[in-house]
Amino acid sequence: MSARNWTVQGIAELGSWILHRRHIWPSEHAAEDMIDEHIACGIRHIVWELGRSVLTYHSNLPNATCHGVGAHYDRFYPLADSQRKAEMQVYHDRCQLRVALTYCERRNCTVYGRLCMNRHYGPGSGQSVFASEHPWWNEITGDGKLDVSRLCYAIPEYRAERVAILKEAAEIGCAGLVLDFCRQPPMVRYHSALTHPYRERTGIDPRLIRVDEHDRYLDWCLYRAGYVTELLRELKAALDPLRAKHGVALPVQARIPNDGIEANVIAGLDVETWCSEGLIAEIALSELRWLPGYANWDDRPYIALGHRHGIRVFGSSNCLPVQQKGWSGQVNPRGLNPLVLARRALRSLEQGADGLSLYQSDTGCYLPGVSDAISTFHDEASLRSYVGDSENAERYPITDDNREYGIDNHSDSLENLARRVALGPEAAWV
Repeated sequence: MSARNWTVQGIAELGSWILHRRHIWPSEHAAEDMIDEHIACGIRHIVWELGRSVLTYHSNLPNATCHGVGAHYDRFYPLADSQRKAEMQVYHDRCQLRVALTYCERRNCTVYGRLCMNRHYGPGSGQSVFASEHPWWNEITGDGKLDVSRLCYAIPEYRAERVAILKEAAEIGCAGLVLDFCRQPPMVRYHSALTHPYRERTGIDPRLIRVDEHDRYLDWCLYRAGYVTELLRELKAALDPLRAKHGVALPVQARIPNDGIEANVIAGLDVETWCSEGLIAEIALSELRWLPGYANWDDRPYIALGHRHGIRVFGSSNCLPVQQKGWSGQVNPRGLNPLVLARRALRSLEQGADGLSLYQSDTGCYLPGVSDAISTFHDEASLRSYVGDSENAERYPITDDNREYGIDNHSDSLENLARRVALGPEAAWV
């Protein structure tokens, strides 16, 4: 590839790899099999799941809830279908993070650990005991409703819970850490731990600020984003002793939407401050369509920001098509187009990205056609040849269903975003 050390990072979820392959019963070597599929596609930098609210490795933290283990296993196992039971058994029998680290060391692969930063679902549907037992820490929406899917980052105990998980993953052996802020923005909302101090400082109740009051609204968003920045500072303080002790870099990567720096601030992500303070070493981008009024998805401003601060930036890509029209978490075959995905990869390379962040590579590395395209991503000549092949253009015609293959699979439709803008500021409240 090029002198800038182009790297394809595969963001892999073993559970998705199992549940998207319902025709194959998972074996005790499922993790190794999935890693082998990545290697066959030329991917040797694997971003491994740590979990969301419930963790997907065997944690020794006293307040952790682990998938397939203990109370979580006992509670959900009787209700699961046969494939889900088999998937839970895989997590029950072995710590899959430790399996991946051991196997990847043998196969000369790098492993980062990835934690979804504010995705707690609801009670009884994938939520940890920690989240369920602290409902007073749940976020509040702009119109005063309870948001059970998030906890408030202004709560020191919550920040400490996230930092402890990430530190433990580093201690277990992850070469780097990925903080996934694409699941699910915004990271902060209107909890009283945010609104009361802001009102005391400014005399303004942020709940009365309309989103079309641009400067006032952004000031409020920047204030609450400060608590997410504080989390990153606390993480740095926790990791620096490990870095010094073991002589390792332990890079922290932030995975964020690529809808612009201002939109990031609204999501609670003060990316410019993270870069200027050296709180992150890498940025991974995802074209997530979630915020009404912001439709400028572009990797280039982030690539430029990374160049200014010596931060590696990975272009946006996704192996799952958008989950709309009743497909839920299944793979919608109408939404797949390997050529579209390859063109996105080439665009990232030509724009100056340091590599590609390939979300749900677990599924992409086995999908017919898609895996063939992915196998070219690590080599510039192969990628250009694939994109320029006229036979591929005939084989994979672009349709309305697949022309945007590669954007974040959790994206809202452009029609829904436009409708929310048309309904007025309250409909866009985040």
